Amino acid sequence: MRGVPVLGSGKEPHLLTDADVRGLLDTLRPCTDAQETGEVNRLRPRLLNAVIGAEARRSGYIQGLPRHGAAPLLRAVGEAVRAPLVLRVVYGASTTMPLRALSYVLPAVRMASRLTEAGHRAPHLQIVLAGALGCWVNGLSGPAVAEETALLARCLGRLLSSLVPGGFGVYVTLASADVGAALDGLVRTLTPARRAHVLERLSGKGGATADEQTLRYSAAHVLVHDRGTVPLALQQGNPVPENATVIDIGSLQERHFHDVRRLFGPGEGAGPGALVLSRHSVPPYTMARGGDIGLREFRDGRSPQGRTLASAARHDLRLLWTALPPEELRRITDASHERLRTVTGVPGVPGVSGVSGVSGVTGVSGVDPYRAADVFEGALR
Repeated sequence: MRGVPVLGSGKEPHLLTDADVRGLLDTLRPCTDAQETGEVNRLRPRLLNAVIGAEARRSGYIQGLPRHGAAPLLRAVGEAVRAPLVLRVVYGASTTMPLRALSYVLPAVRMASRLTEAGHRAPHLQIVLAGALGCWVNGLSGPAVAEETALLARCLGRLLSSLVPGGFGVYVTLASADVGAALDGLVRTLTPARRAHVLERLSGKGGATADEQTLRYSAAHVLVHDRGTVPLALQQGNPVPENATVIDIGSLQERHFHDVRRLFGPGEGAGPGALVLSRHSVPPYTMARGGDIGLREFRDGRSPQGRTLASAARHDLRLLWTALPPEELRRITDASHERLRTVTGVPGVPGVSGVSGVSGVTGVSGVDPYRAADVFEGALR
């Protein structure tokens, strides 16, 4: 872990030193017997290198760790020597999902590949689409968020089926009155000083426009990431293995939420867990202000050629391009052979849509893949 960047509230990282790492190792739970000690000593360095090592940072679109993130990662990797490992990616709500949202899972896909090559059992990828919860907290249009969440779920299912067959699950959050009460209860636990710190750290982040909205949005992160008390519905793939260790993979902005999650105090969870930061500088479920390409407009064949793109969008789209050439993206985003089903009977979440029965990638009728390639490549110039 020497040299791994640790990012706080500013842009300049702190690079972990030998002294930093040795101090962290002294805080870990000792192994119970000689066999466990041997397993941990043999596998933990390999797993850490696969998750956050130099090659992961160079080619895996991985940036580093949040402040206070090294100790949880060391604990998680130590537990993963014996327990099943889950790599989790959480999406927020959006009324216009950008195409580059598909790139958000790629660091986890590449990490899973490196872990397997390092001799670890294949990890499970858990994708959580918090559209219903985010819509509820941030007061977004329910039908618009439901449609965009359904489209993203379908596309992610097809993408992951082609990259990690059988090793993933796509879930949606189910908002309810109980979740609302839990959010409000968490916010009430904040002291005035902690409340002020949360508001200062998260000012202008997460799409919130009012203090109470910001506080509830940060509390939602606690419920989803640390306490697992938000109901989830499996839409595609396989369920998460039991008694698994979880490592979250999120954009650079997630470091701010990881930091304030500590302020909500101990509860059913043990505080913020392991988080590895990808290089996504704008959450990929949010359209970049300087110009972006919508997932739906790409699916519908509308040309982005000649459009100005924000630098963050350009980088994320290049990542997507390296994994999936435009003709493959067209197949993945095509909806002509899919049927959407509506999740009904969910309190507080009218018309949340999901998809099921996706397996593999089918052909696209009426789309010239070479023309699609030209259009997409032109947009990145």
